[in-house]
Amino acid sequence: MVGNKAPSLPDKCLLQLKDFTIYMMKARGITFLVMTEFHYPVALAFSFLTELMKEFIQQYEPAKLISAKRPYHFIEFDSTIHKLRQAYNKPQSLANRVNLSDLNAELTIRPPYRLAVTDVEPIINGAGRMNVPQMGVGPPPRLEPISIWAWIAVLLSSCLIALGFYRGLVSLHLSSIEMIDGPNPIHGLLYIVEALVRTFQLYLLFYNTRHRDFESWLAVFAHFLCIYFLWDLRDYNQHFVFTISTIATHLCTIYRRLQEKLPDYHI
Repeated sequence: MVGNKAPSLPDKCLLQLKDFTIYMMKARGITFLVMTEFHYPVALAFSFLTELMKEFIQQYEPAKLISAKRPYHFIEFDSTIHKLRQAYNKPQSLANRVNLSDLNAELTIRPPYRLAVTDVEPIINGAGRMNVPQMGVGPPPRLEPISIWAWIAVLLSSCLIALGFYRGLVSLHLSSIEMIDGPNPIHGLLYIVEALVRTFQLYLLFYNTRHRDFESWLAVFAHFLCIYFLWDLRDYNQHFVFTISTIATHLCTIYRRLQEKLPDYHI
Protein backbone atom coordinates (compact mmCIF):
# COMPACT_ATOMS: atom_id res chain seq x y z
CA MET A 1 0.00 0.00 0.00
CA VAL A 2 2.87 2.37 0.75
CA GLY A 3 4.41 1.52 -2.62
CA ASN A 4 1.15 2.17 -4.46
CA LYS A 5 0.86 5.60 -2.84
CA ALA A 6 4.54 6.48 -3.39
CA PRO A 7 4.09 8.83 -6.40
CA SER A 8 1.96 11.20 -4.31
CA LEU A 9 4.19 11.09 -1.20
CA PRO A 10 7.30 13.14 -0.26
CA ASP A 11 10.74 11.83 -1.24
CA LYS A 12 11.61 10.65 2.28
CA CYS A 13 8.91 9.16 4.55
CA LEU A 14 8.37 6.75 7.41
CA LEU A 15 5.27 4.98 8.66
CA GLN A 16 5.27 3.90 12.32
CA LEU A 17 2.99 0.97 13.11
CA LYS A 18 2.70 -1.07 16.30
CA ASP A 19 5.76 -3.32 16.15
CA PHE A 20 7.59 -2.20 13.04
CA THR A 21 8.41 0.82 10.91
CA ILE A 22 8.33 1.23 7.13
CA TYR A 23 10.84 3.65 5.59
CA MET A 24 10.61 4.99 2.05
CA MET A 25 12.93 6.95 -0.22
CA LYS A 26 12.40 8.04 -3.83
CA ALA A 27 14.99 8.85 -6.49
CA ARG A 28 14.73 9.05 -10.31
CA GLY A 29 11.17 7.78 -10.24
CA ILE A 30 12.16 4.67 -8.26
CA THR A 31 10.81 3.96 -4.79
CA PHE A 32 12.98 2.13 -2.25
CA LEU A 33 11.30 0.60 0.82
CA VAL A 34 12.54 -1.13 3.94
CA MET A 35 10.67 -2.50 6.96
CA THR A 36 12.48 -2.72 10.31
CA GLU A 37 11.89 -3.38 13.96
CA PHE A 38 10.29 -0.35 15.59
CA HIS A 39 13.40 0.37 17.69
CA TYR A 40 15.84 0.24 14.75
CA PRO A 41 17.69 3.60 14.46
CA VAL A 42 16.07 5.94 11.93
CA ALA A 43 19.46 7.17 10.73
CA LEU A 44 20.62 3.64 9.91
CA ALA A 45 17.39 2.82 8.10
CA PHE A 46 17.76 5.80 5.75
CA SER A 47 21.47 5.09 5.37
CA PHE A 48 20.54 1.57 4.25
CA LEU A 49 18.09 2.98 1.69
CA THR A 50 20.67 5.49 0.44
CA GLU A 51 23.28 2.76 -0.16
CA LEU A 52 20.63 0.56 -1.76
CA MET A 53 19.64 3.41 -4.07
CA LYS A 54 23.25 4.12 -5.10
CA GLU A 55 23.98 0.45 -5.82
CA PHE A 56 20.81 0.08 -7.90
CA ILE A 57 21.42 3.23 -9.96
CA GLN A 58 25.06 2.19 -10.59
CA GLN A 59 24.08 -1.27 -11.80
CA TYR A 60 21.09 -0.38 -13.99
CA GLU A 61 20.88 2.30 -16.67
CA PRO A 62 17.63 4.29 -17.16
CA ALA A 63 16.98 2.53 -20.45
CA LYS A 64 16.98 -0.85 -18.72
CA LEU A 65 14.52 0.42 -16.14
CA ILE A 66 12.11 1.56 -18.82
CA SER A 67 12.34 -1.80 -20.62
CA ALA A 68 11.41 -3.77 -17.48
CA LYS A 69 8.02 -5.37 -18.08
CA ARG A 70 7.82 -8.52 -15.98
CA PRO A 71 7.83 -8.98 -12.17
CA TYR A 72 11.20 -9.75 -10.61
CA HIS A 73 12.98 -8.33 -13.65
CA PHE A 74 15.93 -7.33 -11.42
CA ILE A 75 16.04 -10.54 -9.37
CA GLU A 76 19.84 -10.65 -9.62
CA PHE A 77 19.95 -7.47 -7.48
CA ASP A 78 18.82 -9.62 -4.55
CA SER A 79 22.44 -10.58 -3.82
CA THR A 80 23.29 -6.89 -3.30
CA ILE A 81 20.29 -6.46 -1.00
CA HIS A 82 21.37 -9.52 0.99
CA LYS A 83 24.89 -8.14 1.52
CA LEU A 84 23.55 -4.77 2.70
CA ARG A 85 21.06 -6.45 5.04
CA GLN A 86 23.83 -8.49 6.63
CA ALA A 87 25.89 -5.35 7.20
CA TYR A 88 23.04 -3.27 8.64
CA ASN A 89 21.79 -6.09 10.86
CA LYS A 90 25.13 -5.81 12.68
CA PRO A 91 25.70 -2.06 13.14
CA GLN A 92 29.05 -2.70 14.84
CA SER A 93 30.49 -3.59 11.42
CA LEU A 94 29.47 -0.15 10.09
CA ALA A 95 31.77 1.85 12.38
CA ASN A 96 34.16 2.78 9.56
CA ARG A 97 31.42 3.04 6.96
CA VAL A 98 28.63 5.10 8.50
CA ASN A 99 28.89 8.30 10.54
CA LEU A 100 25.85 8.27 12.79
CA SER A 101 26.47 11.82 14.00
CA ASP A 102 26.35 13.22 10.47
CA LEU A 103 23.30 11.14 9.61
CA ASN A 104 21.42 12.31 12.70
CA ALA A 105 22.39 15.91 12.00
CA GLU A 106 21.07 15.64 8.44
CA LEU A 107 17.79 14.13 9.68
CA THR A 108 17.46 16.98 12.17
CA ILE A 109 17.85 19.54 9.40
CA ARG A 110 15.71 17.62 6.90
CA PRO A 111 13.45 15.30 8.91
CA PRO A 112 11.49 12.63 7.04
CA TYR A 113 7.77 13.07 6.60
CA ARG A 114 5.89 10.95 9.14
CA LEU A 115 3.01 9.22 7.45
CA ALA A 116 -0.26 8.38 9.16
CA VAL A 117 -2.16 5.21 8.37
CA THR A 118 -4.80 7.35 6.65
CA ASP A 119 -2.14 8.60 4.21
CA VAL A 120 -1.66 5.15 2.68
CA GLU A 121 -4.93 3.28 3.28
CA PRO A 122 -6.87 2.34 0.16
CA ILE A 123 -10.04 4.20 -0.77
CA ILE A 124 -13.00 1.86 -1.15
CA ASN A 125 -16.38 3.28 -2.16
CA GLY A 126 -15.24 6.75 -1.17
CA ALA A 127 -14.07 5.69 2.30
CA GLY A 128 -10.67 4.71 3.58
CA ARG A 129 -10.18 1.32 5.15
CA MET A 130 -7.09 -0.45 6.34
CA ASN A 131 -6.64 -3.45 8.55
CA VAL A 132 -3.05 -3.20 9.76
CA PRO A 133 -1.73 -6.61 10.80
CA GLN A 134 -0.42 -6.61 14.36
CA MET A 135 2.75 -8.45 13.56
CA GLY A 136 6.29 -8.16 14.85
CA VAL A 137 9.51 -8.11 12.88
CA GLY A 138 12.44 -9.85 14.46
CA PRO A 139 12.84 -10.40 18.18
CA PRO A 140 11.22 -8.02 20.67
CA PRO A 141 13.38 -5.64 22.71
CA ARG A 142 15.45 -7.58 25.24
CA LEU A 143 16.00 -6.80 28.89
CA GLU A 144 19.41 -6.61 30.47
CA PRO A 145 20.77 -9.82 32.02
CA ILE A 146 19.42 -10.66 35.48
CA SER A 147 21.85 -9.74 38.25
CA ILE A 148 22.83 -12.00 41.14
CA TRP A 149 20.78 -9.82 43.51
CA ALA A 150 17.73 -10.28 41.32
CA TRP A 151 18.19 -14.06 41.43
CA ILE A 152 18.31 -13.88 45.23
CA ALA A 153 15.07 -11.87 45.19
CA VAL A 154 13.53 -14.48 42.88
CA LEU A 155 14.51 -17.30 45.23
CA LEU A 156 13.04 -15.54 48.27
CA SER A 157 9.83 -14.62 46.39
CA SER A 158 9.43 -18.19 45.13
CA CYS A 159 9.58 -19.52 48.69
CA LEU A 160 7.00 -16.96 49.86
CA ILE A 161 4.74 -17.77 46.89
CA ALA A 162 4.76 -21.46 47.81
CA LEU A 163 4.10 -20.57 51.46
CA GLY A 164 1.24 -18.25 50.50
CA PHE A 165 -0.53 -20.87 48.38
CA TYR A 166 -0.03 -23.50 51.09
CA ARG A 167 -1.40 -21.30 53.91
CA GLY A 168 -4.27 -20.11 51.73
CA LEU A 169 -5.40 -23.60 50.76
CA VAL A 170 -5.02 -24.87 54.32
CA SER A 171 -7.06 -21.95 55.68
CA LEU A 172 -9.83 -22.53 53.16
CA HIS A 173 -9.85 -26.24 53.94
CA LEU A 174 -10.01 -25.73 57.72
CA SER A 175 -12.69 -23.06 57.42
CA SER A 176 -14.89 -25.49 55.50
CA ILE A 177 -14.47 -28.17 58.21
CA GLU A 178 -14.70 -25.99 61.32
CA MET A 179 -17.55 -23.64 60.52
CA ILE A 180 -17.51 -21.85 63.90
CA ASP A 181 -14.01 -21.97 65.40
CA GLY A 182 -12.10 -22.38 62.14
CA PRO A 183 -10.09 -19.66 60.41
CA ASN A 184 -11.83 -16.96 58.43
CA PRO A 185 -12.03 -18.02 54.73
CA ILE A 186 -11.28 -14.40 53.78
CA HIS A 187 -7.80 -14.85 55.21
CA GLY A 188 -7.28 -17.92 53.02
CA LEU A 189 -8.27 -15.93 49.95
CA LEU A 190 -5.91 -13.10 50.97
CA TYR A 191 -2.99 -15.54 51.24
CA ILE A 192 -3.72 -16.79 47.71
CA VAL A 193 -4.17 -13.28 46.30
CA GLU A 194 -0.88 -12.23 47.87
CA ALA A 195 0.87 -15.22 46.28
CA LEU A 196 -0.65 -14.39 42.88
CA VAL A 197 0.46 -10.77 43.11
CA ARG A 198 3.97 -11.91 44.02
CA THR A 199 3.91 -14.26 41.01
CA PHE A 200 2.93 -11.33 38.78
CA GLN A 201 5.81 -9.35 40.27
CA LEU A 202 8.23 -12.07 39.18
CA TYR A 203 6.69 -12.04 35.71
CA LEU A 204 7.44 -8.31 35.47
CA LEU A 205 11.01 -8.98 36.53
CA PHE A 206 11.55 -11.54 33.75
CA TYR A 207 9.50 -10.05 30.92
CA ASN A 208 9.03 -6.63 29.38
CA THR A 209 5.57 -5.06 29.15
CA ARG A 210 4.44 -1.69 27.86
CA HIS A 211 3.66 -0.26 31.34
CA ARG A 212 6.14 -2.35 33.28
CA ASP A 213 7.18 0.25 35.88
CA PHE A 214 3.60 1.28 36.63
CA GLU A 215 2.50 -2.35 36.94
CA SER A 216 5.38 -3.03 39.32
CA TRP A 217 4.36 -0.10 41.55
CA LEU A 218 0.77 -1.38 41.42
CA ALA A 219 1.95 -4.82 42.56
CA VAL A 220 3.81 -3.23 45.50
CA PHE A 221 0.65 -1.36 46.51
CA ALA A 222 -1.37 -4.60 46.33
CA HIS A 223 1.25 -6.35 48.46
CA PHE A 224 1.08 -3.71 51.17
CA LEU A 225 -2.72 -3.98 51.22
CA CYS A 226 -2.42 -7.74 51.77
CA ILE A 227 0.15 -7.19 54.53
CA TYR A 228 -2.19 -4.71 56.20
CA PHE A 229 -5.20 -7.07 56.16
CA LEU A 230 -3.08 -10.03 57.36
CA TRP A 231 -1.27 -7.99 60.02
CA ASP A 232 -2.72 -9.87 63.01
CA LEU A 233 -1.82 -13.28 61.58
CA ARG A 234 1.96 -12.74 61.40
CA ASP A 235 4.65 -11.56 63.78
CA TYR A 236 6.99 -8.63 63.13
CA ASN A 237 9.78 -10.84 61.76
CA GLN A 238 7.44 -12.33 59.16
CA HIS A 239 6.18 -8.88 58.15
CA PHE A 240 9.79 -7.74 57.77
CA VAL A 241 10.65 -10.66 55.46
CA PHE A 242 7.55 -10.16 53.30
CA THR A 243 8.15 -6.40 53.04
CA ILE A 244 11.84 -6.78 52.15
CA SER A 245 10.99 -9.39 49.49
CA THR A 246 8.38 -7.10 47.95
CA ILE A 247 10.66 -4.06 47.84
CA ALA A 248 13.69 -6.03 46.63
CA THR A 249 11.80 -7.62 43.74
CA HIS A 250 10.32 -4.24 42.82
CA LEU A 251 13.73 -2.53 42.77
CA CYS A 252 15.26 -5.32 40.71
CA THR A 253 12.38 -4.95 38.24
CA ILE A 254 12.57 -1.19 37.72
CA TYR A 255 16.39 -1.23 37.51
CA ARG A 256 16.43 -4.03 34.93
CA ARG A 257 16.04 -1.89 31.84
CA LEU A 258 15.91 -2.66 28.13
CA GLN A 259 19.26 -3.12 26.46
CA GLU A 260 20.26 0.19 24.90
CA LYS A 261 21.71 -1.44 21.82
CA LEU A 262 20.72 -4.80 20.45
CA PRO A 263 23.58 -6.98 19.18
CA ASP A 264 21.63 -7.87 16.02
CA TYR A 265 18.86 -6.11 14.14
CA HIS A 266 16.49 -7.42 11.49
CA ILE A 267 15.66 -5.38 8.38
